[in-house]
Amino acid sequence: MVSAVVLKLWVREVAKILGTTTRTVTVAAGSSVVVMLLFGLALALIAGAQLGSAISPELRLSLVRTSFAAAAMTAGIVAVVLCLAAPPRTALQNSLDLLPVGRGSARLGQLVPVLAMGLVSSAALSSTSVVVLVRTSPDPLGMARGLVLYALLLLSMMLAAVAVFSGLQSVGMKRLRLPLPYASTVAGVLTFAGVLAVAAPDILALRRSGSGGDGIGELLPSRVFARTAVAPDGWSAALVVLWMLVAAGLLWFVSRHHVPGAPRASVRLLRGTRPLRRTPWWGQLWAEGLIAIRNPQFIVAALMLPLGAAAVWVLAVTVPAAGIIVPALAGALPVLPFVLAVHAVGRTIRTHWVARLAGGDAVPLLWPKALAAALSGAVLGAPILLAVLLLGLVPAMQLPDILLRCALGLVAGLLGGAVVPYSEEQPLSATAAGFLVALIYMPATLAAGWVSTVAAPGTDRVIVLAAIVLLAGLFAVVAVRQRVQDPARA
Repeated sequence: MVSAVVLKLWVREVAKILGTTTRTVTVAAGSSVVVMLLFGLALALIAGAQLGSAISPELRLSLVRTSFAAAAMTAGIVAVVLCLAAPPRTALQNSLDLLPVGRGSARLGQLVPVLAMGLVSSAALSSTSVVVLVRTSPDPLGMARGLVLYALLLLSMMLAAVAVFSGLQSVGMKRLRLPLPYASTVAGVLTFAGVLAVAAPDILALRRSGSGGDGIGELLPSRVFARTAVAPDGWSAALVVLWMLVAAGLLWFVSRHHVPGAPRASVRLLRGTRPLRRTPWWGQLWAEGLIAIRNPQFIVAALMLPLGAAAVWVLAVTVPAAGIIVPALAGALPVLPFVLAVHAVGRTIRTHWVARLAGGDAVPLLWPKALAAALSGAVLGAPILLAVLLLGLVPAMQLPDILLRCALGLVAGLLGGAVVPYSEEQPLSATAAGFLVALIYMPATLAAGWVSTVAAPGTDRVIVLAAIVLLAGLFAVVAVRQRVQDPARA
């Protein structure tokens, strides 16, 4: 019941903002889900083209265990990102507190749509597990069992990650009296560390020094689910059920406790500043810049990015086998602040009419917003980029590619945030916007990566540049359409 209300409210809000019908929003959302799943499956089929069923049981178990560990890590990371992006408390939760609805039921009802969207994203990003199961299963029954356990693994990891994050965030805000950005950062870092601790041993091929296979590491969820998928036995099946019960029970326990709302007062950065010039353009740029920098997600990113760079450096130094993924991980860090542009439109769309009322149609909104998002992203991205270059995590020759990906992340965030505006009152808005940004960003980067292996050098950069121009044009079209709707929102 609560989940249906959340979905209906979100669909109506998006339809009102975009000036369209709820049916159109529903069809577009469903189509996006299908496209995302098909895109992930296509990538997985390409990656698993050489797999076959004529392999030994030991090799099949190793392949399934590694792919399940990657799927578990993906689901956990997606859950942490969704938790960091969503507001801790919404207006709907405040209304439900006044009704005879259990606190746990209300909280879980609001989480169901978010978890469903997260499961779709996780499944699309970890579709290689599906291909491994289909290509290596000796019979249809084993394939079906493996697919069911793969879905249950994604679900249990998401439930556990959301529960751990919510619990740590609530403890930080209620017991330690931490402000929301700091409590979210601590909860995100600890939850992320837990996800890596659970998944990394199989992804990085870490092994205990002993020869036995019955150590405590065999209780890790990816190993338990993989062992049940490949060679089921009573003990493994019981552990699968136990992991599911622990994840669901932990989330239910955390949901029953009150989650304190975020303070309405924002972080007071850049106090006492003024626009460089007293013109509508500079005034709008200054206002958009203040909103972007005082965004809670901006503060969380500012706290987490140095920790991320340090973690990648430690990984590169301590685990030589991780050298193949270190450049990709380090190169993604400077891009993340630019993706925060996904919040730019939603945070101001309900007050655009005020600027128009004060200054008329001559008040600019489009390009000051985009430039403010770019500048705020550069404030965080530039130091991180310099750090990963100085630490040797990324070769200097990749600098142009990283800069292009930063620009691509910026326009993808602006477009995704314009199509699905962020709302502090709708937890599903952040999930849907992030889903759309991933659907926009990933094809362009993956297409460029593929072209770099088959075409002349520099062709991949031309493709990324063309994608940037195209997405910027689409953002301008959507933003102009929303500007027409400003008087109606007033």
